[in-house]
Amino acid sequence: MKDCCFDDSRKKLNILITGKSTLLHSLMLELHNLGHSISIAKNPRETLFIYASQQPDLIIFADFERPFETFSSIREINQDAEAIFIIDVNNPKSFESLFDFHNVSFIPSTASATSIISNISEYHKKIIRNREIEENSKLYDLILQGLPFPALLVGSCTGKTIMANKSALKTLPIKSSESSIPFISFLAEDVRNNLFTDQEAYRIHSLKSVCAYERFWDLTIEQVAPSVFLLLALDVTEQRKQLQLREEMERIARHDLRSPTATIVGMSRILETEADLSDDYQRLAEIVRTTSERMIRQIDTSLTLIRLETGSLVADSHPFNLFRAITAAIGDISQLVDDKKLEIICFLEDEPLQDECPLVCYGEASLIITMFSNLIKNAAEAAPDNSTITVRLHDTEQSIITEIHNLGEVPSSIKNSFFDRYATHGKRNGTGLGTYSSKLIAKVSGGDISFTSSWNQGTTLITTLPKPPENLNRN
Repeated sequence: MKDCCFDDSRKKLNILITGKSTLLHSLMLELHNLGHSISIAKNPRETLFIYASQQPDLIIFADFERPFETFSSIREINQDAEAIFIIDVNNPKSFESLFDFHNVSFIPSTASATSIISNISEYHKKIIRNREIEENSKLYDLILQGLPFPALLVGSCTGKTIMANKSALKTLPIKSSESSIPFISFLAEDVRNNLFTDQEAYRIHSLKSVCAYERFWDLTIEQVAPSVFLLLALDVTEQRKQLQLREEMERIARHDLRSPTATIVGMSRILETEADLSDDYQRLAEIVRTTSERMIRQIDTSLTLIRLETGSLVADSHPFNLFRAITAAIGDISQLVDDKKLEIICFLEDEPLQDECPLVCYGEASLIITMFSNLIKNAAEAAPDNSTITVRLHDTEQSIITEIHNLGEVPSSIKNSFFDRYATHGKRNGTGLGTYSSKLIAKVSGGDISFTSSWNQGTTLITTLPKPPENLNRN
């Protein structure tokens, strides 16, 4: 993360120059011209006083009495205090004891002022980099602690956790004293190897339903700085259990309802073909069969909806006549059409259609029939009694566009959520799943659905479905 609030004043150093060397005067002037804040001390007492009161970023010692004792006292104040010692290489006794200190540099007193300034510039870069890391760390800590789910900063170089928020410490079996990265041991080796990189790629990885710590998690891992990654963990165990329960109930319902319904279909077909029924009873047998077939489609659709939502359904696409699918869908709502005394008229461009249409789409016919059943039923429910619904087909280069129009208007309260789950208005038994599932079917078929609606123009549902690929026959 780049810290846009890190202004120029924070990029300058507060430097304490202490000692009696005449070289320090030229250093002081040069560093001052570079914009750094400079303080001067000549003896140990002044040095300790200034350091304790100002906490400078860097101390420069040159020709200084008792440097070891003075710097030892400073390190008691700040164990990471930075220092440069300008030493007389011909007098080893004056600086040998200083080798015990970490995080310090030594420059020969014979070095030029330019060389010393260059050395200070390297310290400058290091100190500024540490400041930025500290500022970013504070910002990350503030953000992470506010998240209601586990969030961690991890390092790819060290393979350890840099920071974990309260939710991570509370939810995951880790302690603040432990630094290993959670979840990683639960991932396959090839996945682990692809997650972290020392390069500045700034990629985002999403891992769904990772089983870890006896729970299921959706993990997001994003690079936020060189060798630093943000790991977010969302517990989806309950959602997964609910989905599994729903799938199981759907499977039970599908099995228990579909089998006897299929028997009704078979028996009604035997009555139609073998029982030598009168015309009136033949018609009743046909109604029983078509109604049972529609019920089987609705049972199958309930399971299909789950597979659509979970992304596990891959459409068994093949060419099929679109007009026949629309005709079958219209047959599914014949009772509603009769009750409201509606008329449904189909057009190819501006030509009325009654018996046949040559337009061929590409998709899974059963899904497309379900989609148009939902859309035409929606149009019929919204249409005023004794009105007309028009279904108009348009042939384009790569797709077929279908417009389903009725004179009703979509209520303003659901216009923005028309294709959302459970979006319904004014229907006693409405579930709000019709347009929602239709949108999913259109998407999985490689098409889409949209609508327009107004009080004076009525409502038009617009579907786009692909044509068969040009190379389908050759393959």
